[in-house]
Amino acid sequence: MTHNQSFPGPSTNSVNSRVIKKNLPFCMYSFVLQRTLHFIIYLRFNHPQTRIFLCKFDLNAAYRRCHLLGSTASECLTINNSILLMALRRMTFGRTPCLSLWGYISDTLADICNKLIHNPHWDRSNFFDNLSTTLEEPLSLPNEIPFHPAKQLVLQIPSNDIGKKDIYIDDCIGVALDINDNPNRVSAVVPLAIHAFSRPLNPNDTIRFPKTK
Repeated sequence: MTHNQSFPGPSTNSVNSRVIKKNLPFCMYSFVLQRTLHFIIYLRFNHPQTRIFLCKFDLNAAYRRCHLLGSTASECLTINNSILLMALRRMTFGRTPCLSLWGYISDTLADICNKLIHNPHWDRSNFFDNLSTTLEEPLSLPNEIPFHPAKQLVLQIPSNDIGKKDIYIDDCIGVALDINDNPNRVSAVVPLAIHAFSRPLNPNDTIRFPKTK
């Protein structure tokens, strides 16, 4: 459901106008492109003759996967052709708090991905989500195309010669240096992270990873 919940309507009091914005969790969907470009330049400067692979996952229908409480849904009603619509089973795109609430999910997903990528004990051949088995092998440009040199960044980038994940709302972007199994590792981590993040857990059903320094 997508509609403008800042529209005042007959009451002149929209849904979004009643949101207490100071109580919303901090949300920062910004600088993803800059961070990604800086990381690519960092890798190219430190590895001038090594391929760099990119990948992107789209979390399809992201907001529709998050249910609302009944009390919240009752405050997001809209009328269309005399039919009262309630967004009980999904967050609405036009409601102010939903972007911040989705930020909890997207940021956590990116954090899980990066923790897995840099966990030396993660063996993707033994611990994976079935969806990752459908991913294609990385595609590269012809060898005749030269690598463009990079200049050293003024910014200080944390040491990372494997790869990383970043996310913008529902687009999860991956950058991987073509060393060892890094490209496949960076691409396979997203389905696993989604699985780990979304599966129902109970005290007897947990995912454990070996502790690292």
